[in-house]
Amino acid sequence: MAREGEASEVKENHDVREAEDKATKAMILDSSGLFHIRNAYIIGEISNGGYRLVTTSLVADEVKDIRSRALLDLINVEILDPDPNMINAIKLRNPKLSDADASIVALASSMATSGVEVSVVTDDVGLIKALRKHVKNTKIITINIKEKSK
Repeated sequence: MAREGEASEVKENHDVREAEDKATKAMILDSSGLFHIRNAYIIGEISNGGYRLVTTSLVADEVKDIRSRALLDLINVEILDPDPNMINAIKLRNPKLSDADASIVALASSMATSGVEVSVVTDDVGLIKALRKHVKNTKIITINIKEKSK
């Protein structure tokens, strides 16, 4: 996983502008989506299909289990961080979102506004609702969603 300030063989952290310059399609991974991915080969094939696999540092920090951290490295997920002011604005409009989820919405919004075709992998119902509310024309790839009973 690319992290700023780590050993030289690891890619450096990128900002959203660099991502927008490099690819016209991006797949943003949420931690909940990562926990449920069972076949890294499929995600690898998606990245070979022109999708750039990305997440935010806030999401990467949530990934604690060895399997998921290894998956981030295996499939070359890049860490991109949206403008902190944008994350704060998303949080103000969606106070129930975690900082990590707000960072996913902000990243998706920033990339989509720049003309990047964005897909988000998640099973977080709150994040899905926020994406639908704030980011138009974003594909949402859901894995094992279970609505909470009321």
